[in-house]
Amino acid sequence: MLDFNDPIITLMILPFTITIIGHGLFRFFAGEGLGHTLANGSLIIAFIITLLVFYGLPGIPIRTNTDQLLFICLISLCFGFLQDRYPNINFLSPTIHIALMILVVFWIYTNNGNFPVIRTSLFSLAYITILAITFFLKLEDIQYNELQAPVALFWVAVGLFVVARRSEIFISENLMLILISALGAYLILNFPRPKFPFGASALYPGYLIILSVSMQMVNIDPSLAFSLLLLSIIFYTENLINFLPDTYATPLIKLVMPAIPIGVAWLFT
Repeated sequence: MLDFNDPIITLMILPFTITIIGHGLFRFFAGEGLGHTLANGSLIIAFIITLLVFYGLPGIPIRTNTDQLLFICLISLCFGFLQDRYPNINFLSPTIHIALMILVVFWIYTNNGNFPVIRTSLFSLAYITILAITFFLKLEDIQYNELQAPVALFWVAVGLFVVARRSEIFISENLMLILISALGAYLILNFPRPKFPFGASALYPGYLIILSVSMQMVNIDPSLAFSLLLLSIIFYTENLINFLPDTYATPLIKLVMPAIPIGVAWLFT
């Protein structure tokens, strides 16, 4: 029997419910075309509301990682809504996407590390920035390919949850539970065939949540860097499956494949 007084249960049920209701509200008020286009943002709205319920309003100036994450979600959600609503606006070019990623990486670092950046940390920060941009461009490349992007983000979130739980990083564990629940609701709504496109409203904040939590986990325990790097293989699952013979490239294999890097990351944690 479910215990609704258990915060873990609430962390799963609240974002799941808000995501589903949000899709219906977008569809009802914005109409069939625009409503379907913007509805994906409801999973990030669900994340933000759950974050506010459990961690309260953010403080100014920003001091905690959850406060920072809330602002990252709000800014990237607005950016994503503009991208989905007006996809041909010039100032929303891919160059701006990359610049946004660099700014977020440095902002997360300055909230957790020393500034100005010392020489030994500069190389690590450069590697993180390159990896962050690389994975983001990969997600943009598969964004509209039969739910590949949300499925990849879902499994990476599961992997981060597993690593955070094994490492007893409870804040990261909770944040990933919220994201897993919201993404799970979105995927259920799009089963057995896609109905709501996975636009920038969900892609940008969803990826930045994972990036922020990953950087925070490495900041707490630098030894987790290798485990988290293993999880990035999930972004390339479809490419790996293409190397398999057609007889093995079944939906079941596609479903199970992300479990392999998650299991290996768990072992190395």
